[in-house]
This record gives sequence, structure tokens and C-alpha cells, in this order.
Amino acid sequence: MSEGVLQPIFWLALGGIVLTMLGCAALLQFERQRNLIAARLMRAKGTGPSRATHDKTRQSGNLAHAGKQLRRIVGLIGERMSVILGGESRDTAAELSSAGFRSRDALLIYAFLKTVLPLAAMILGMAWVFTTTEIGMDMMIPVATVIAAALGLSKGIDMVVSHLRSTRLARIRRGFPDMLELLVISSEAGLGPQPAMQRVAVELASTSSELAQEILQMVSEMRMTNDRRGAYHKLNIRVPLPEIGVFTQTLDQSDTYGTPFSRAMRTLINEQRANRMMALEETAARLPVIMTLPLIFCIMPAVFVVLIGPAVLSVFDNIIAGG
Repeated sequence: MSEGVLQPIFWLALGGIVLTMLGCAALLQFERQRNLIAARLMRAKGTGPSRATHDKTRQSGNLAHAGKQLRRIVGLIGERMSVILGGESRDTAAELSSAGFRSRDALLIYAFLKTVLPLAAMILGMAWVFTTTEIGMDMMIPVATVIAAALGLSKGIDMVVSHLRSTRLARIRRGFPDMLELLVISSEAGLGPQPAMQRVAVELASTSSELAQEILQMVSEMRMTNDRRGAYHKLNIRVPLPEIGVFTQTLDQSDTYGTPFSRAMRTLINEQRANRMMALEETAARLPVIMTLPLIFCIMPAVFVVLIGPAVLSVFDNIIAGG
């Protein structure tokens, strides 16, 4: 690659670094001005501290103030970058919620890590390459390495979130049969739907904390809003499992048609047992196909050696004796 082609790339990378620094400085200045205006309005209303008290507090807690400002800047950048996600922001928020990230700024932090962090890594990597490597063909491998690292960093965030989501849903799925058994026992003991689910969630807190947390949140939403169907729908969004979907559908049908809660739970647990048995039978039916490759590559060669080996040795003996 000639110097005439690499030199514009260098200036573009340098310009990107300068623009990033200017953007961060503009965000800092904007945040500072907004804080000053908010403090003046509070002092004008008589609800905020005086100027001397405010300055003293700011000087005594510089580290905490800097941390708060940094978190706020990350939130602002994430809010600007979340626009890039477009219509996928709702699906991304649902995936983060199912992965266990319930914070208000979870989507903003994800957008920041997904866009700004790989871009900053690529810009810094390009600057390091241009400052440590001479312009020429030797730059191809470092530049490709920097680009691959930035892309891997962007993809790695999705992989981490997907892994956390799958492991959390697997833990919830393992605790779901225990929850049904306890619900059947509680409902047949005379408890209603909400008290039974709350008692079961308390009992499951030590063995399946994620499922217990989801059930408690659903019960709290039902009590606060008195909208059971909305609480069921939110649980389906937070935990996108077929078992949870059937469970909420059974609860909704029980509320709509007046089916006794204990009978509905008994019917549901019988269906879930049948489904688990069918899944085990399907797994057992796939075992012969799975065992085909080990049989061909590990067992059949030994069988061929045992069966054909004596005949081959006999042929060699006859050839040697005849020769």
C-alpha cells in the first residue's frame, strides 16, 4: 500500500480521535451548565442549598461527584446511541430484562458498550498503529488486528448477554416443576392464587432465586394495579419460556372462566409431567443416531481387526512360505 493511500487514512483516524474528544468535552460542558441552571432554580425557589454550602459540598466530595458525572455522561452517550438501535430497542430491553438486567439505564449502558466502546477501541488502536509502525505494507496486519478486535469487542457484548440470558432461563426452567408441585400443595391446602404464589416464592428463594423473584414481582404487580392479565403478560416478556407461557395462560383461563385454582394447577402439572416424559423419550430415541459415529470410528475398526486380522496374517504366511 502506497504512502499516498495511507496518509489520508492516518488523517481520518486523527480527525476521529479529535472529534471524539470534542464530543466528550461538549457533553461535559453541557452537563455542567445544566447542573448550574438547576442549582440556581432551586436556590431561587428556596428549596436548594446556598452557594457556600453547595461549593463546600462539591469540594469535599470531588471523587463522588466525578463518579456521578461519569455515570451521567455514560447515560447521555448511551441515550444518544440508543437511537441507532431504532425499533430494536424494545426487543433489546426485553432481552436484557430476561438476562437479569432490570436497571433503568440497562439499555443505555448496553448501547454505550455496543457502539462507543468498540469505536473508541478502534480509534485508539489505529492511533497506536500509526505511531508505532512505519507507513507501508507492515501496517496491514496490525490494522487488521485492531479492526478484528473492535468487531470482536462489539460481538462479545452480545455473546455475554446471550450467555447470561440462557443460563438464567435454564435455572428458571429447572425450578419450574418444583414451583408447580408446591402450588398444588398450597392450593389444595386452601390458599388462594395470590397467597399461594407468594408462599411458594418465599419457599423457592433458597433453591431458585430467579424464579422466586419473578413470581414475587408478578404478585406485587397484581396487587398494585389489579390487572392480572397485564401482570401475566409482563411475566411472559421477562421470562420467555414455553412453560411460563402455559402457566400464565392457565392462570388467565382460571380467572376468566372461574376454574378452581387447585384443579387448574393439578391439570397443568399433569400436562407438564407428560411433556417432560415425551422430551425424555425423544432424547432416548435420538441416542442410536448419536451413537452411530462413535460406533463407526471407534468400535468398527477394532471389529475389523479382530475378524480380518487372522486371515490377513494367514495370507502373509502363505506368501512368505511360498516365496
